[in-house]
Amino acid sequence: MAVTEVLLILLGTRAGFPVALVWAPALIGLAMAVAAFRAAAAGTDGPLRTFWRRVAVAMGAILVAGVSQTVDVLTVPNTGMPPLGARTLVLYLIGTTLAITALLRLPGGGRSWRQLTTAILDVAVVAVTGAIAGSQYVDWFVERFGVTAEAWWLNIAMMAIAVAGVVVVLKIMSARQSPVPRAALWCLAPIGIAGPLSTVLMTLLKPWPHLNGSAAVLPFVGLCGALAAHAQRRHVAHARPRQAVDLSGYRRGTAVPLVATVLTSVLLTVVRLRTGHLSTVQVAGTAVLLLLVVARQAVALAENGTLLRTVARQAMHDELTGLFNRRSFAAAVAAADGPHTVVLLDLKEFREINDSLGPVAGDALLIAFAGRLTALAGEHAVVARLGGDEFGVLLPGAGSAGADPAGPLLTANAEPLHAAGHDVLVDLSIGIASTGSASTSSASTSSASTGSASTSSASTSNASTSSASTANASTANASTGSASTGSASTGGAPLADASTGGADLYRQAEIALREAATTGTRVVRYDASLERRLTQRATVAADLRRALAAGEFHLLYQPIVELPHGRMTGVESLIRWTRPDGQTVSPADFIPVAEDTGLIVELGAWIIDTVCAQAAAWRRDHGPDALSSIAVNVSARQLLDPALPEIVAAALARHRVPARQLTIEITETAVFGGGRALATVTALAQLGVSIALDDFGTGHSSLGLLRTCPVHAIKVDKSFVDGLGGTPQQEAIVTALTGIAETMGLRTVAEGVETAEQARRLFELGYRQAQGFLFARPVTATAIDVLLTHPVAA
Repeated sequence: MAVTEVLLILLGTRAGFPVALVWAPALIGLAMAVAAFRAAAAGTDGPLRTFWRRVAVAMGAILVAGVSQTVDVLTVPNTGMPPLGARTLVLYLIGTTLAITALLRLPGGGRSWRQLTTAILDVAVVAVTGAIAGSQYVDWFVERFGVTAEAWWLNIAMMAIAVAGVVVVLKIMSARQSPVPRAALWCLAPIGIAGPLSTVLMTLLKPWPHLNGSAAVLPFVGLCGALAAHAQRRHVAHARPRQAVDLSGYRRGTAVPLVATVLTSVLLTVVRLRTGHLSTVQVAGTAVLLLLVVARQAVALAENGTLLRTVARQAMHDELTGLFNRRSFAAAVAAADGPHTVVLLDLKEFREINDSLGPVAGDALLIAFAGRLTALAGEHAVVARLGGDEFGVLLPGAGSAGADPAGPLLTANAEPLHAAGHDVLVDLSIGIASTGSASTSSASTSSASTGSASTSSASTSNASTSSASTANASTANASTGSASTGSASTGGAPLADASTGGADLYRQAEIALREAATTGTRVVRYDASLERRLTQRATVAADLRRALAAGEFHLLYQPIVELPHGRMTGVESLIRWTRPDGQTVSPADFIPVAEDTGLIVELGAWIIDTVCAQAAAWRRDHGPDALSSIAVNVSARQLLDPALPEIVAAALARHRVPARQLTIEITETAVFGGGRALATVTALAQLGVSIALDDFGTGHSSLGLLRTCPVHAIKVDKSFVDGLGGTPQQEAIVTALTGIAETMGLRTVAEGVETAEQARRLFELGYRQAQGFLFARPVTATAIDVLLTHPVAA
């Protein structure tokens, strides 16, 4: 409509046409703006909908005023001044007043007294600039149209429209958090010059009575309104989260006084060149403007200082929880004097909680935990969120075995946290490092196991588990042994002394936290043994890939025999690593490192392929039924690899080994939680391979696992076999397991059989397969060849 109107005006200066024709685009443009405002209101809610409805009503009043002016033009003769009746003027004033009211009632967001002062000064600067420009406009208007009553009414109407435009600009400047997008408000701002512009066009179009200044500008009024509504709809469709710090008010800085000063200077220069003098109003206004600009700049400097402090705070604090962030926590640790303790905490399985309950509940959980941690730490502690689900606490004073900083937190954490309507229990991994005191690792072990002081029996139990794992030397067993070894250190190693730097103490706490997370313990206190193990792990990790490429790994096989005669029916493969210098690396040392680094997947694939190749060789040399089962240990990390079933299937097909001859040994812990690991085991079972639960009864034991997991065999742990021949209570589990297995159609294999009495008792209880040092230690594939060629019964 605006383009059509421009073309009509240009055509009208060269040819005459009906007066009503020039008004058609004007009225259509206003009607389109009203429709656009109503559409914008329909797509919003709350204060936004109210605002756009009010603006639609105001634009409707202007549309009615346009219709009234069209009637005036068609019915009242033009006497040198375009016809503009009192009814039309009143309607324009009503529409303008409604628009100003809608803008003034638009929420602008809260502000401090300094920000309010800035907004008032900005309003005053713009108002004074507008008054100076208005005085010149009035002088020009009187010169062109005289001082008749009709002219003054027209002047008042045009000035009211200009005021509306000024109000829009002021609202943009003063509103820090306006619900209306700034793009929409800036589209509305040019409407304010429509009134004064129409009077200018009236003088320019006097030679052509059929043309009218109001008709020329009204289509642009409608265009600005439509653009504003479009900006609102686009903002709704592409809404983005609001910035943590609203910098819009700060960014304008010196822009308002600068623009006002430049515009006033240009205006006064033009007036001085045209008239040779300045009016009293213009001179006084300029003086007031300069004072306001000085005051505004003084406030801006103070406001900028507030901004710098705000930015500095946000740079040192976590946005979600309000706690200190990693940078400020590290600085606090570095600056701490005297004995102090650094506690690092990690929320276990937070990612699973966040995925299952949603990010809103996840954020609420972090906020709730931050509140609990702050309350427990006390007012003298520094509490920080270090990132993700990791938190840190800097406590004054050095912790000791008798003053466990994690104890109160573990106790409080037994209660659920309230997060977005959910009650959530979270477990923790905690790493502690202190200055100026000494501690033994037994305290660390105790915290890991129970959250309280340790006992020697806990350490003994861990040592026993580690020893058993090393003896069996299987992949899964080696992993278990390492976990136990990691949680029970050698004891007596001193903590960092008071001279230890803050960065070192922070690093030591991170080492302790990593150890807690790796070994699955709850609390680990840093000592020198952790540093040694970390160095050893780094060395092993660096050598692992080289060793695999260099062929330094080989497999041994431990026979599985049939009771009571001891005839070999199967073997279990066990990984070994021998360095070029002849030094042997224990599986308890390198298997956990391989799992941490992910190299266990590549190493496991090599083991599976090697076992299948050896099985094919035995089948070729000794017949297809020489061995009914060849077992391979698979770790929990391997079960998380979705490609594992494909790796197994490819190895079986490549070496032409039937799937039934391969047994995959897994631990209860690996599949206890279900999920991807259980899905992988199910896929393996569907290939036709046998699934055996290794070390049954020592992990997360659940009889329900025998129903949900596709198990074909149970391997009873050595710790239960050792109890044979003792009291009935000691034999109870071994007896119960064989009964359950027989009922469910599962095979049972007793591990760690070392005496003939144990073998005899196992046979009496119903066990038909066993393995252990009584029958054979792990031997090479060549030794298995000999046993297959010349069977030896135990």
